[in-house]
Amino acid sequence: MRPQADRRALAAAVAVVVCAWGASSTLIACTSYRDDCWEVMECAPAPEPTLCDGDPSTTMALDECGVFVSPLSGDDRSPGTKDAPVKTLQHAIGLAAHGRSHGEQPTRRVYACGGSFEEKLTLPSGVDVWGGRLCDGGDWSYEGSFGGPDHPTIIAPPGGIPLRVLGEEGMALAGDDATSVIAGVRVVAADASAPDGKSSIAMILSTGATAIVQDSVIVAGNGKDGEPGEDADTERAADGLEGNDGVSACTTDSPTGALAVVTVCDDGIESIGGYGGDGGLESGSDGAPGQPAPGENPEGYGRAGVGADVSLCEAGRRGADGADAGRADGAVGVGHLGKEGWIGVRGKDGKPGGTGQGGGGGGGSKSRGEMVACRAGLPQGGAAGGSGGSGACGGHGGYGGGYGGASIGIVALDGTDLTIGASDVITGNGGRGGVGGRGQLGGIGKPAGQGGLGSGGGMWHACKGGDGGNGGRGGDAGGGLGGATIGIAYVAPNFAIRPGTYIQLGDPGHGGPAGNAGAGDEVGEGQLGPTGEIHAFSVGNEPPH
Repeated sequence: MRPQADRRALAAAVAVVVCAWGASSTLIACTSYRDDCWEVMECAPAPEPTLCDGDPSTTMALDECGVFVSPLSGDDRSPGTKDAPVKTLQHAIGLAAHGRSHGEQPTRRVYACGGSFEEKLTLPSGVDVWGGRLCDGGDWSYEGSFGGPDHPTIIAPPGGIPLRVLGEEGMALAGDDATSVIAGVRVVAADASAPDGKSSIAMILSTGATAIVQDSVIVAGNGKDGEPGEDADTERAADGLEGNDGVSACTTDSPTGALAVVTVCDDGIESIGGYGGDGGLESGSDGAPGQPAPGENPEGYGRAGVGADVSLCEAGRRGADGADAGRADGAVGVGHLGKEGWIGVRGKDGKPGGTGQGGGGGGGSKSRGEMVACRAGLPQGGAAGGSGGSGACGGHGGYGGGYGGASIGIVALDGTDLTIGASDVITGNGGRGGVGGRGQLGGIGKPAGQGGLGSGGGMWHACKGGDGGNGGRGGDAGGGLGGATIGIAYVAPNFAIRPGTYIQLGDPGHGGPAGNAGAGDEVGEGQLGPTGEIHAFSVGNEPPH
């Protein structure tokens, strides 16, 4: 087998011979040859140069090379030639992508005069925009204007994202060249003009897009401050219910303790005042404990009262107060990049306050003692215990503060390829995160029911229940994330920054304070917005919920 180096040498030698002399012994002018020339003994013909080849910044602009657009003298009913330009950039892009109406092939190139275009542009990959043309006199040259201040092509819509380059899946062009060149333009995003109504983003490369930005200025405006989180209801949460009184002695043969009272809160948690103990002849029954019982209860909150036997009954114990919810955390993280730009992170919502425990039911009493009994002919049961009052509901938490709006020059999503050279990227300030909402006050626990009365002559009374516990206060919410300030925000590092490119940043937004936070209180404050000339975001980064 011939070594690889020999194969390449042989290929070159055969190519020279074949390229120099064809089968008919005539000389062929050939500047390139097929890779398999040495195998097939045949050269591919050299490509014919066209009038549209070359760098558009230095070569003549011809009608067959592109679509021409002028904001002053153009008309979208025109064919887009030098003598009859169209008026709007988006219409020119459509003609360049699909060809003029009289059957011309797509030129894939737009030549734009200096002037202001208040348009949001969608650019298919493979279509170029060459702005900054000096259109005076009809020569459409760059001389004296390209990259200069006198004749800039300004793309500055009043709202939205000024320039979006589509990925290959969104392009309407055939062929291998899916790169868009954007040169000689000034792209300006208005303050807070992105779809979220808070951010300002000048340019987005959609997934899979390829673009070269050259001799241009990309300007993002300021982000808007995040909206404050909504406060919970200013009215306190639902109160408990008063306990029921127990029946008195000698009114029934089998006195049943007072019925329990129940408060049902919005979250489905029930606070139950324990039922009273039954009355009896020789002894009374214990009451029931209040609910919900705290996890740890060394103080005996909500404990049931003990029924009478050789000693008097005991009252039910007061229910525990529901715990106040603590302050929620402020927003942390870097946010999410998506097709609509940047989405920040809201502050955490405040948690609900704890439900107050119902009081324990009072112990029942008895009707018979050494010298005491109900009168003959009357029912013989002793007095019944009163039920505990139910506890109150906990307050709702406040809602997290919204994120501040971002200021981002260029967003490059997953699978994009960006080259930027001799250009400026300028950002504004990120918006401050919104303040967290304030929590709701808990409800008030209600008094217990009274125990039934004993009959005259020294018969013991039944015992009262315990009062219900108060509901805990709902938690204050955390502040929102500050707005990002980033020159180029990207998902995958497929970009190159060439010499002469400068990135000028504004200030990132401060995180919002928590609800009810005082001056200098940083607990629950949102994080400072992410910032940097370039900033990477994770692939598959999920938006916050």
